[in-house]
Amino acid sequence: MSKEMAEMTAKFCGAVNMNFDALATAYTQLYKMKWVPQHNWMYSGGDWTVLISGTRGVFVQTSKADLEKLLKASGLC
Repeated sequence: MSKEMAEMTAKFCGAVNMNFDALATAYTQLYKMKWVPQHNWMYSGGDWTVLISGTRGVFVQTSKADLEKLLKASGLC
């Protein structure tokens, strides 16, 4: 990943994290379900899959991804 792409990706991931934090906080308050703190999120679309955990992430071509291994490595599975 180029430096430019990494910088843009960090900004996008930060924005997604903030959106999920807002959603989780609202669900926690409105429905009395524990959704916080946020731990991980994953997106898969087009040719790519990303798994973000805190400030670290894995980007992989979906056709080459072993989602079960990614989830186990992240502690999600």
